[in-house]
Amino acid sequence: MAPYKCLVLCAAIACCSVAARAQGTFQNLGFESATLVPISGTSPSPVQFGPAFPGWTGSVGGVQQTFALFNEVYLDSSGITVIDQGWTSPFGGPSGTIEGSYTAVLQAGWALGTFTPADTSLSQTGLVPSSAQSLRFRAQVDAGSGAFGVTLGGQALSLLPLGGGANYTLYGADIHALAGQTAELDFTLIAQRPHMDNYAVFLDSIQFSGIAIPEPGVLGLSALGAILLGWRFWRKRR
Repeated sequence: MAPYKCLVLCAAIACCSVAARAQGTFQNLGFESATLVPISGTSPSPVQFGPAFPGWTGSVGGVQQTFALFNEVYLDSSGITVIDQGWTSPFGGPSGTIEGSYTAVLQAGWALGTFTPADTSLSQTGLVPSSAQSLRFRAQVDAGSGAFGVTLGGQALSLLPLGGGANYTLYGADIHALAGQTAELDFTLIAQRPHMDNYAVFLDSIQFSGIAIPEPGVLGLSALGAILLGWRFWRKRR
């Protein structure tokens, strides 16, 4: 009987340990923890996904990714890339990162090696800080890509442009109802159907903020102008 009780107790402790890890805080929200490990036989791209995006899971067409590109982009396919400050756009758009040493890039087009459109997602599960009022991030969204969305805990967030810089728009969303909860955060780029163009989103500087999102009317036309004047740095070349 004693061994049985011991097994039950050990199992309970193990379950609690797993639960504690699962409810850990979000990490690597600025993508600065990247370690670039080239996949055997290649240099320097592609790289192993896990070390390049610690804390994150990437998927294309619902299939979890095991690799990512480094300082390269797809011409017409879906995938995830990490770029550093040495990145130079092959299409004449902004070069370098949005902020810091690394920036993530999501692309949505054909599933690699097929003619099937495939959506691309970058996801992470963690504990939303109890003081969080808003989610904020910097992104450069392809002007032709209207199908970019963010969900938290399965709820689609209503994104508002809050400002911006030369190569990004600062977006914010009200998430106070999920403060203190463990939730999955998903950034998803939807592929065009039927496929004509390859879409891209450059993503960086994600943070949970204790500052509430202002009412849309308070933002005025200046924030709208920021997104309308954003560079269209990515367009498919036929």
